[in-house]
Amino acid sequence: MDDIQPPTQPTVREIAARVRAGEMTPEESVRAALDRIAATDGAVNAFAEVWADRAISDARELGKNPGLDGMGLAGVPFALKENTERDNPIVKRLEEAGAIPVGATANPQFCTWGTTDIPGRITRNPVRPGRTPGGSSGGAAAAVAAGMVPFAQGNDGMGSLRIPAAACNLSTIKATPGIVPGHVGGNDWYGMAVQGVIAQDNDDLTLLMKEITRGHVDAVDAPLPRRFGAVLDLSSPVAGFGAKPEWQEAARQAAKTLADADLPVREAKAPYPLNPLPMLARWSAGVADSLRDEGLPDHLEWRNRVHARIGRSLRWSISDRQVIRARSKMEKFLEGDNVLITPALATEPPSDGPWNSRPWSANMLTNMRYAPYVSVWNLLGFPAGVVVEPVTGVPVQVVARMTQERVLLTAMDRIAAGGVVGA
Repeated sequence: MDDIQPPTQPTVREIAARVRAGEMTPEESVRAALDRIAATDGAVNAFAEVWADRAISDARELGKNPGLDGMGLAGVPFALKENTERDNPIVKRLEEAGAIPVGATANPQFCTWGTTDIPGRITRNPVRPGRTPGGSSGGAAAAVAAGMVPFAQGNDGMGSLRIPAAACNLSTIKATPGIVPGHVGGNDWYGMAVQGVIAQDNDDLTLLMKEITRGHVDAVDAPLPRRFGAVLDLSSPVAGFGAKPEWQEAARQAAKTLADADLPVREAKAPYPLNPLPMLARWSAGVADSLRDEGLPDHLEWRNRVHARIGRSLRWSISDRQVIRARSKMEKFLEGDNVLITPALATEPPSDGPWNSRPWSANMLTNMRYAPYVSVWNLLGFPAGVVVEPVTGVPVQVVARMTQERVLLTAMDRIAAGGVVGA
């Protein structure tokens, strides 16, 4: 594994605290981020657009707000994913908390793939040189990992937050559908896609999750169970695509951390759905719907042309019954307040080449080979997060039952801190 260096920029909580205390103005915070973008993004290509003038204007207006000292994200600059409009409810929630969008980050066409590139623009991984930052929220993760912004908004329909967070050694959560406000496209990829954020570390992630769910649901601030446990599963949801030793070892170490904290931990194989068609149908039909609703782009990538064709042929098969049966089996396996620990990825991310020009089959095989652990949770609706395990320095995935984001965040906190975290 490469020697990963953390971002040099301040955290979300540090920036907000300084702005609330009057030690920094929102404009100074935004200008510092814009300077970092100007100095860094030429080598990374994380941003599709930078809104310098508007961001500075918004920061000046925020500085006049008499309620600034009570905002949880006061003056914190952030980036939007390219597929998210400014009027999306998640953006409004972040702005109400005092955060200021400074630009839009790159995603692959229709947000289909686990690599982030389009003709003429390849987004690069700041912490794993020569490799993709993942996708589809790859630009968001690259911007945070490179220290350009302290956090970024993204969304996750087939692992699109967790894949880039794992590829760039960051923290994120794909929440239970309905926990985080705002839709993704016309139908959330038939219920699989949710909005979210990518953060530098788990403390920032917890703060951000509390802000974007404030007044909406109480899952993040729900009372913590007196005791929870964990299940370790190193088996792969996709037969034949298991994790390499370093990714397995990270998951083992995360489970050991919880066991050392006197939490009950066992190892078992999860009942992953055997039929891939329900998930493939939703994924490909979501792309077909985007093409239908948004119209033909100037350049329709061949991989997406094929994917949309598959979606049109499978759309008829989509049924809630498929999800209900598979979810019921998983709920019986992951009972009570337990969390599931798995590898976050199976291998190092693939190269950062022009995947947009390669066949559908090559993209599909590559995605399955390096990220087989994430997509099943979009189908089932379970919340799933990615956090860096500190002993190995390798990210792991943690999963909880639906609406148990509080348990999920607590388990992630304890893994990130080596087991010692106050409840």
